[in-house]
Amino acid sequence: MSADLGRLGGLNRHLAPRAHPRPRRRCAGTSRKTLGGSVTPSRREFIKFVVAGSVAAGGPIDPTLLAVPDSKSPSVPLVHGERFEVCHQIRDGHPFKHPDTTRNADIVIVGGGLAGLSAAYFLRGKDWLLLEKEPQFGGNALQEEFQGQIYGTGSAYAYRDDEGDQLASEIGLRMPLVNSPDPTIVNRTYVPDTWKTGIDQLPYPKEVRESFKKFRDDTMKIKVGEKMAELDAQPFSNFTAAYAPEVQQWWDGFGASNWGATTEESSAYVGLANVQDLTSGGDSKRAILPGGLGCLTHKLVEVLQPKYQERMLDNAAVVAAIQDHGVVRVTYLHQGKLITVSAKAVLMCAPKHIASRIVMGLPSRQKTAMRRYRFAPYPVVNVIFPKPVYNRGYDNWCPGSVFTDFIVADWTMQKNPGYQQKHNILSFYTPLRELERSTLLDENGCKSLAARVLSDFQKLLPEFNVDPVEVRIYRRGHPMFMAVPGQYTKNRPVASRPLDRIFFGNSDSGGPESLTSEAVRLSRAGAEWAELLVGGKPGARELAEKALLAIPE
Repeated sequence: MSADLGRLGGLNRHLAPRAHPRPRRRCAGTSRKTLGGSVTPSRREFIKFVVAGSVAAGGPIDPTLLAVPDSKSPSVPLVHGERFEVCHQIRDGHPFKHPDTTRNADIVIVGGGLAGLSAAYFLRGKDWLLLEKEPQFGGNALQEEFQGQIYGTGSAYAYRDDEGDQLASEIGLRMPLVNSPDPTIVNRTYVPDTWKTGIDQLPYPKEVRESFKKFRDDTMKIKVGEKMAELDAQPFSNFTAAYAPEVQQWWDGFGASNWGATTEESSAYVGLANVQDLTSGGDSKRAILPGGLGCLTHKLVEVLQPKYQERMLDNAAVVAAIQDHGVVRVTYLHQGKLITVSAKAVLMCAPKHIASRIVMGLPSRQKTAMRRYRFAPYPVVNVIFPKPVYNRGYDNWCPGSVFTDFIVADWTMQKNPGYQQKHNILSFYTPLRELERSTLLDENGCKSLAARVLSDFQKLLPEFNVDPVEVRIYRRGHPMFMAVPGQYTKNRPVASRPLDRIFFGNSDSGGPESLTSEAVRLSRAGAEWAELLVGGKPGARELAEKALLAIPE
């Protein structure tokens, strides 16, 4: 799982610029507006399955996983979600009209995920307008609930004292420490604390276990920080191929889950930094509430909406942002109508594959760099059991399964006095290859994936052969940029360069992987940049370039 569909955790402190102090992805409820990250049952992206019988390996899919019917049409499966039409039109170069300006704002924030919501929070008291294309806020940091019990659909956790944790504390959230080293479940064996005390318990031949130890010891000797550019230019597999195949298989899953890429497609810098973090105890600083980092977007909406609700527009898809004579004209589609707002500054908190298509007049080299980003398709499958099935570890790695790992949704609540677990909800992280993205557009493909997740889980240990009461799959096509070789040190600085009045504040402007802490850090810096620009004060460009482009030594 990614710390936000990404991890590096404590390494953020020296891998990311420190202008200001990671996932997977709100707190649940029934009101979409007040809970921010909540997703209503009418969304196509959220496919809700009910288990009508056990899913046996190799058995038929349709008789065992039945889609919950839409209340308006009981015979039609519920398959709703992101409204792709406008996004696909933008992708395909559809020409939109740019009507005359009918609204003004000092600052326009494009994107209502964690980056955009954080920016709005840091700009409290200023004149801003937040535009989000989805019918809810939260982006990839969403939380859901089942009969009052909260679970997450993405970004899993923060690290104590990172930017996300600091923001949570500032707005009244205290995220407990996870206090659970990562186990591995493989070959019907549970192995606690895989990379520190667990290697000798791995159910592999002695020579394979020794290869795990040698890999760990060899990689700990590498001075990763001193060789950033050199390591970022080569694949992580250069450092895993010499060891037992099981070693590479383990890190293939870890990389796919945390930064969207297997060892062959991962930056060695990112891979090795994570090895060193995990084996040296960096995971001890993980902190979260049920719902993952969706609890943060939920709380931000809760804080902002009472005063700023009229400035927070959902279902508002931006189709163009054009710098023009000291302003930026931002055109968006809202309630079937194209509207243009004039702004003195724009915080572009949308990912690069979108920004490259809606920001007009980008330098050719910068647009090329933006479109060089690669994004991993990443469904998360939540399996809801009526009784305790597994509560032995928080983030559990499962080499050889269709999913990479799963987390226990209410892990940090279980030790609270008087807490009683209503349902055992397990969140399965199931990153796909880029060529498998189309699977998420097809109802049958999603059914098949959900069935395989359940089947693989039930085969891990004998006690897992239990039928859940419900299986839910949350699908995203492009939630996390892939930490491929050269992305952090070569491509990112070109793609993220600020324009005169547009600051690129999405987490993919930072790194070195997709980190919630980076989204918050860049939002804070972007808010400072916008205030300088709107106020006509010097230093805005220097601040932006320092935040976006600086690479630590």
